[in-house]
Parts: sequence; C-alpha cells; structure tokens
Amino acid sequence: MSRVRRAFVMASLEQYVALLVNLGLVVALSRLLSPSQIGIAVIGLGICAITFALREFFTAEFLIQRPTVRRIEVQTSGTILICVTSLLGLCLLMAAPALSRAYGTPELVTFIRVMIVAALIETLSFPAVALLRRDLNFGGTAMIRIAALLAMALVAVVLAAKGFGFMSYAWGNLAAACVTAAMATILRPAAFPRRPTLASWRVIVDFGRFRGASGMVDRIYDAIPQLVLGRFMPMADVGLYNRLNAVCSIPDRLLLGSVFAIAFPALSLHVRLGHDVGRIYMHVIGLITVVYWPALFLMVLLAEPLVLAVLGSAWLQVVPLVRIVGVASLFFFPVILTHPLLMANGRNKSAFTQNLMSKLIAAVVICSASPFGLKAMAYSQFVAIPLEMVLALWFARSVVQFAWRDFAAVVGRSALVTVATLSGPIGFALWHRPDLVFNAGEVAIVLLLAAGGWLAGVRAMAHPVLGEIVAAWQSRRTANEEQPLGAAVEDAGRG
Repeated sequence: MSRVRRAFVMASLEQYVALLVNLGLVVALSRLLSPSQIGIAVIGLGICAITFALREFFTAEFLIQRPTVRRIEVQTSGTILICVTSLLGLCLLMAAPALSRAYGTPELVTFIRVMIVAALIETLSFPAVALLRRDLNFGGTAMIRIAALLAMALVAVVLAAKGFGFMSYAWGNLAAACVTAAMATILRPAAFPRRPTLASWRVIVDFGRFRGASGMVDRIYDAIPQLVLGRFMPMADVGLYNRLNAVCSIPDRLLLGSVFAIAFPALSLHVRLGHDVGRIYMHVIGLITVVYWPALFLMVLLAEPLVLAVLGSAWLQVVPLVRIVGVASLFFFPVILTHPLLMANGRNKSAFTQNLMSKLIAAVVICSASPFGLKAMAYSQFVAIPLEMVLALWFARSVVQFAWRDFAAVVGRSALVTVATLSGPIGFALWHRPDLVFNAGEVAIVLLLAAGGWLAGVRAMAHPVLGEIVAAWQSRRTANEEQPLGAAVEDAGRG
C-alpha cells in the first residue's frame, strides 16, 4: 500500500468518524434545543470564527510546504500564534457587550468569553498538527480530531440535557480545545511552544499573507449570511438556515472531506517529486464526481426522511430548501480541489485571488437574498455555486494544462454512472411514492436500487473508480489492473 493511499485511508477514516459524531451531535441538539437557541449559538460561533480567522495570516501550515523544517521555525510559529490569538481575544472581549446589544441577546457576552479561552488553548496545537500533516501522518491527526469531537459532543449534549441552552456549544468547544492541545502535545512534544522566539517571522508572514487572507475569506463566507440573517430575521430562522446547511453538508463531509484533508500535503509531496500533477488532478476529479453527484441526487430524493432522521419533525420546513440546495451543489465538485492545487504549486497569491473572487461574489449574492427569506437564500445558490465552479476551473488551468474535451470526457463518464444510479430509485418513486414521503423500508429499497445501479454503471463505463474498488479488496496490484488512487498518483508522476 503506497504512502499516499495509507494517508488517504486514514484521512477518510477520520472524516467518516467525524461525520458520525457531528451527525449524532446535530441529531441530539436539534431535539434538545429550540431553533432560537441554536440561532444564538450560531451567531456567537460566527462572530468568533471571523475574529480568530485572522490567525490564518500566521498559519502554521507553512511548515507543510517547507523543503526542510528547522526547530526555530516551529517555535516561532507557536510564539506568533499565541501572541496573535491573545490580542484578538482581548479585542473581542472588549467588543462583546456592543455585539450582544446589536443582536439583542445579552447572553452572547458569556458565550464569547468561553470561546476566547477555547481559542487560546486550541492555538497550542497548531504547529504539531501542521507537522503531522506534513508527514502525511493522518493517523495522528485522526486521533486528535476524533477525540476532540467526542469530548465536544459529550459535554454539549450532557449540558444541553441539563438545561444549559445555547451555552452548551461554548462549553463543548472548550472541552474540544483542551483535548486537542493535550493530544497534539503528546504526539509531537517538540512542537509545543516552549521558547518564545520571532527568529523566523519573515517566512511565516510571507506564506501567511495570502493563506491568511484566503482563510479569512472562507470564514466570512461561512458566517456572514447567518450574521446578516440574524439582523433581519428572528433567531429561529438563523437556526433553520444553520440546520439546512448541516443536512446539505452531509455529502460534502462524507465524500469530499477526506479529499480536502489530504489534498494540500499530498499534492505538495508530488510537486516536490516532480510528478505530473495535471494527470492526478483529472483523475481525482473523476473520482469525486462519480460518488458526489449520485449522493447529492439521493439526498434530494430522500430529503424528507433524511430531515426527519437527522433533525426531527420540528424541522420539516427545511425539506424543500434541502432539495433546492442539493441540486445547486452539483456544480461544487472542482472547488474543493483547486485551492490546495494552487497552494501545492506555490501559487499562494493565485489561491487567495481565486478564493476571494469566488467567495466575495457568492457572499454578495446570498446576503442580497437574505432579506427575502430562507427560500430566496436557497435559490441564490444556483448563482453562487456555479460562479465558484467557473473560477475554480479557470484558476486550475493556470497551473495544470488539460483540454476541455478531456475534462468533459472525465465528468461525462461520471454523469452516465449517475444516470444509471438514479434510474432504479426514480422509477420506484414514480411507481410507488410520487409524493417522495418514504418510510424506512422504502428508503432501504431506494438505497439498494441506487447501489446496484451505481455498480452496474461503473462496470459498464469502466470508470477509474473501479480500480479503487479492486484495491479495497486486494493487498497487491498487478501491472494490468486498474490502478487505485495512490498508484495512479505515482504513475501519473512517472508518466
């Protein structure tokens, strides 16, 4: 098993376990907290996310890209991050009363105070996690993240059950931060910031100026629609919008999360080795679309039972919104890969520019729709996500060369597999459940029909993902087999 494949397996395992824990947390808290309480927590988390995103300007991820890492660089990274986090925490602490008045929720002050402490503790882990990712040690990062998520879920659910309300989120985040810092220190004790130093600050600032700006754009894009919605609409609508995103993100987290986790360090490795990254990019695009598109369509088809299972009957008004956003998300497939592709090739400025342009346009579109309600915000994704797709592909072609006909052939093959996947479920729905209100037994039938159609489509189209299926059952490969992701990456480099 290749090094990249091992890393991919561990990253996938991390994402799947994280998905299950997060899903369990959403299921539990959606039943323990009201939409208004969740809305207040979302506002508090959004404010803190935007504030502490400024740490990205001094990110420890520069350690991943360095040809060699010196101890002084690791210690400098920790020193700067602690200083910056402390300064940001102080500013946020001073602004907390004004922010709570702006949203008419005095309780936000306490929420923000707890989150500041959590951010300070979490910062201690950043250099260690970056070094683990550099080494493709996703087993270590998986242990850290899973333990932190379990701690957060346990604390948040117990406190919510005992009547702590939206503060359950804050205390859960504090518990997760403590576990993260402790485990990172155990796994990489040398990375703990023991000796304050600023010796390598120029390297950090040079890398972080674009990475930080890009991270800031991401945080603003994620948080600002909900913050704007909270100014125009009741907190209950903020809670509904948050739960809409939670349901719609299930395919992303299940299928794309591991790709994103491994993309930057893996691509950086193969750039350093001089491999053909263009072939790798096209191969991974094919693997993404062949699983992501069928999953999205199944989410649209099974939206009502999915919402009932995840959120409960009190959230059924989210169902039509899930269907709208699910269809719009079909255009998202190249976005997750383009940013790490640019970063791995040292195109930090291009990565920032691409991220800024796409997210700025999308944020303007979504926020402009927010005064008109949740359905308008959902429909606005049909403008926002395709714009992100177009810009992502344009920037990707500035780094790796590929012909549009080759790209069309890759995604076209996946589209045909998607059609094969959906033929059975859609036929069953038209014949038996045109209202799309499926019970548990009917959901099982739909999933079995989809799985059979997907396997038949993959085999008929000889899709490259077939090599991944073969590799999952075999410990060794022969020269005339379809190659799995790790081998395809290596062969692309040699080709």
